Amino acid sequence: MKKLFYALKLKYKLFLIFAINNIIIIGCMWQVSLWSFDQGFFNYTSQQDKSYLQQMATRSGYLYYYYDNWDFLIYESELATKWYKKQLGKTSLAPPPSTPNLDLIYPSQSYRKRFLLYNKHQEPLIGDLSFSKATTKPVYLDGRLIGYIGLRPLNSILQDHNLKFMKQQGEAFLLIAAFVLTIAAFITWWLAKLLSQPICEMSQATRRLASGNYDTRIRSKYADELGQLAFDLNHLASTLENSSQARKRWVADTAHELRTPLAILRGEIEAMQDGIIKVTPESLNSLFQETVHLGRLIDDLNQLSMHDTGSMSYKMEDTDLVTILEQTINSMQRSFDDAGLKLSFETNKKKSIPIIGDADRLAQVFSNLMSNTLKYTNAPGELAIATQCSNGFTTVILEDSAPGLNEEDIEKIFDRFFRAECSRNRSSGGRGLGLSICRSIIEGHQGQISAYNSPKGGVGIKIVLPTV
Repeated sequence: MKKLFYALKLKYKLFLIFAINNIIIIGCMWQVSLWSFDQGFFNYTSQQDKSYLQQMATRSGYLYYYYDNWDFLIYESELATKWYKKQLGKTSLAPPPSTPNLDLIYPSQSYRKRFLLYNKHQEPLIGDLSFSKATTKPVYLDGRLIGYIGLRPLNSILQDHNLKFMKQQGEAFLLIAAFVLTIAAFITWWLAKLLSQPICEMSQATRRLASGNYDTRIRSKYADELGQLAFDLNHLASTLENSSQARKRWVADTAHELRTPLAILRGEIEAMQDGIIKVTPESLNSLFQETVHLGRLIDDLNQLSMHDTGSMSYKMEDTDLVTILEQTINSMQRSFDDAGLKLSFETNKKKSIPIIGDADRLAQVFSNLMSNTLKYTNAPGELAIATQCSNGFTTVILEDSAPGLNEEDIEKIFDRFFRAECSRNRSSGGRGLGLSICRSIIEGHQGQISAYNSPKGGVGIKIVLPTV
């Protein structure tokens, strides 16, 4: 049964759930209504019987006082019983006998078949029902017990009529229930289709995404969990589409960057083979420089791929950020002097800034950023480096002078193989992977790196790292 249920489509499952739920609710209502009616009816009649028994006991006591025994009631009861039996056998059409005393005791003629009389020893005088099964009331005369007035239980008298009535009520209820279930079935089927439709659309969209159609989008008018799921699925599709396009660009740019030095190497080697270029120390040095450029490009690609796969290793240990910056600045100071650029470093803390990180990787980041300033900043110019500490984080700011970048280029500066127009020249522009590697290393240290237009007219780099 479970396997069959699991194999059904969602709209059929929802329909079955709603339908079974409606059937259970209607069935429970039916049983509760029958029980409530039955209990309420007999409780009501029981209260009436108790009230009437008191009246019957009082009237019986007055008659007993007049006749001084119960014989007058027994006699009238026997006459009524004999007449009733004759009427059942249809042997007589005589009118019913006169029973004035019994008629005086009854609150109404409907109590005739239920009337019972017992002596003071609880022995039946009228009727054959045992005392313990009857509803009784003692009859007193001058404080002396003279007998008991009783009534048969109503269900024993009206059992057949009660069952017939209950059957009629049950049939009527079933007809009403069938009508209600029919309407509920149509509404349930409509609701099941309404609820399953967006899920089916999402399922189809997921299959399209799995097949590579990343432009798939879902239009949802819901503001509930289904609407949120549709929004998340659209966001996933957009992310996959962007990742696919980025991967394609990555492959194309990588192929282009590798093709260029290989083409130069091939051309120069073929020229040497054909005798166009003589094999000299200068020509060999040109080949060597291209191989160095190709090797650096491969190293950069390897570092980025290790970051993407999570296999880039970091030697995380207690280190001093100020020491790393000072050592990097000292190593780059001569190059800045030769290029006519001023290099300054300012920190708000005279002491060290303790962090947990890989000193070599962080030195690589700062060296790459300073190298970018050397390549792109016009002389005379400057690079100002400063640190700020607050709330468990240290901010390193690097701001250089003109030329700067437009807003569009600033947003793409950390993209792989991106080079702004002013740095397209391969002789000075680099490989377009340095800032991507810097971002990977900073993210590996649980930090953040961003770029902005420097107030000095160039590019500003902001690095935020957690401190100890």
